Amino acid sequence: MKEVESLVKKFIKPDYEYEIFLQRTKKIKVEVSDEKLENLSSSEEFGVGLRVLKEERMGFSYTTQIDEPSVKDIVEKAMQVSELQNPDRGNRFLKELKISSAESVFDKEGVELSLEDKIDFTLDLERRAKSIDSRIKGVRKAGFTEGVFSVEVTNSFGVEFGYEGTYFTAMIAALAQEGEDSAISWEFRGERRFSRLDADDIARDVVFKSTSLLNPSPIDTRVMPVVFFRESFAMLMEAFSSLFLGDALVKGKTLLKGHLGESVASEELTLIDDGTLEEGFLTTPYDAEGVPRRKNIVIDRGEFKGFLHSLYTATLAGEEPTGNSERSGFRSLPSSGVTNLYVKPGDRGLEELLSAEKEVFLVIDLMGLHTADPVSGEFSLGASGVLFREGKPVHAVRGVTVAGNILDLWNKIVAVGSDLKFYGNVGSPSVLVADITVGGS
Repeated sequence: MKEVESLVKKFIKPDYEYEIFLQRTKKIKVEVSDEKLENLSSSEEFGVGLRVLKEERMGFSYTTQIDEPSVKDIVEKAMQVSELQNPDRGNRFLKELKISSAESVFDKEGVELSLEDKIDFTLDLERRAKSIDSRIKGVRKAGFTEGVFSVEVTNSFGVEFGYEGTYFTAMIAALAQEGEDSAISWEFRGERRFSRLDADDIARDVVFKSTSLLNPSPIDTRVMPVVFFRESFAMLMEAFSSLFLGDALVKGKTLLKGHLGESVASEELTLIDDGTLEEGFLTTPYDAEGVPRRKNIVIDRGEFKGFLHSLYTATLAGEEPTGNSERSGFRSLPSSGVTNLYVKPGDRGLEELLSAEKEVFLVIDLMGLHTADPVSGEFSLGASGVLFREGKPVHAVRGVTVAGNILDLWNKIVAVGSDLKFYGNVGSPSVLVADITVGGS
């Protein structure tokens, strides 16, 4: 970093402020199928992103080389870009670094495990799924990813910080078959330590989902109580997570604008974004601009408590930054984003939720989440699941739709389960909604 900063200082004009973002990443990917290794890859990347600021005009450029010509080039380009911009009072750099209580996880033991161990883990994941239920006839794909990263940031105000970390993910797509019918379902997990990836748990969940969807029967379109299985509700909340972001607020693209301190959901719903969560998938000491991570309660027993801000959006909104500045890499600019977003669990088990009403549709899989509209809150999604009556499964249901508005859905939450599980950085327990339109045949 010192070498880069000295070169930036050499070529930048005296009336410019600067911020240097340096990132290193290493990845290993393993894919298996039919209990054989299908794909093995590794990659490594290094780069520097430079932001410059003069009279509220921001410029940005990046390079993957640290040498005098490359750094000179990005400095000159960033200054040229800034001269073409209009002044924006939201543009600023952090002037003082505060102490953070959060820690990034670096799993040295996991990284040092042999490549053979990681391939064996992925193969074992496939074998476990097949061994749980004889109806699992194959695994389309099982995958494992290891990531190692480090970040260093410094700016012209003397703010300087850095951290390193690891993450490990596993996914599996299992095919269930019974008679003439077949069904496939996916499962995903992400952890900061290799040892926390539980192959048994992953295999059990994918087998439960895929076998539950076998031999479906049609249902008529109706308005009925729905239990969203924990993964489906987590993915639904992720699809609408931009509602809570400062960028959506300043652009006028969130239906929560103007509703601070108001009830927007049932009292059963508490939603938390916690950048300090121990072992959290996106837990780091600081956000992308140096603001300490913190725990933000977004919805507290139905009341909307506030947006998640970067420095830029906090300045424009007249609020304090919340430690939610994110960068997808050195090639991108900071923006507001979620960290570890989850629904606070309740005290009811899944079986109790399924027995709460005479007839309940358990949503196991949702499709088309990319079509959900976070501006209007409207959604119409493909769904598969199981029809329950008096707490007992009646038959699988596939090819239906669930539709409505996310605010209406939040307000109709009757109960929240105790089975909280994280899928990467987003988590939820199962959730019972009083009624929702289920479109059948």
